[in-house]
Amino acid sequence: MKRIEVVTLAACALLAVAGCKKEEALTQKGDINLAGCEVPAGLTPAEAEALGCPSEEAGPVLASGPVALASDETVINEALTRVAFTFDQSEEDVEARRFAEGDLNGDGVSDKVVLFVLQATNGGNAYATHVAGFVSEGGVLRYTDAIPVAGYGEGVQEFSVQDGTLTMRILTQGPDDPTCCPSVEKRVSYLLHHGKFIEANPVRN
Repeated sequence: MKRIEVVTLAACALLAVAGCKKEEALTQKGDINLAGCEVPAGLTPAEAEALGCPSEEAGPVLASGPVALASDETVINEALTRVAFTFDQSEEDVEARRFAEGDLNGDGVSDKVVLFVLQATNGGNAYATHVAGFVSEGGVLRYTDAIPVAGYGEGVQEFSVQDGTLTMRILTQGPDDPTCCPSVEKRVSYLLHHGKFIEANPVRN
């Protein structure tokens, strides 16, 4: 490394007498200013001397990266909280959640369906079972739609996603069934069409 060359007053005087004007020499890679700091190439002497040395205590500069993506759990929690509020400000029984995975929108990527229960918050004991769809886009879940699939006194026994269809086996109440014990079985299926669940043809037993 070399010190930045300083043009002496005598040299300036000689140039003035000769009637010539010499262009300022720019710094080169590896030059060090009078403060003992290495300076970038291409600076004038005045610019180079104005630079200070970086603090030794300063940590490394981290390159800015992409914004952290929300986890699947966060996306699901936020979506179901909004859904619960729209259904008469209900409250979700989080421990009753169940999950199924499969391709809902035909893009060849596995998506997710959440079966969840909303309970009344008006002092009653009513509840309803819903499903919510989440499609995977770029490795991140995106909420699409939620619908009720079973009411008070009914229960979803099975649900799965196959060939783009969400299929469920539900027990409903017969004429003589008590609320606790539905016995009539039905099968229903849904398709995700333009981001909304629509009922498909009933699945025969």
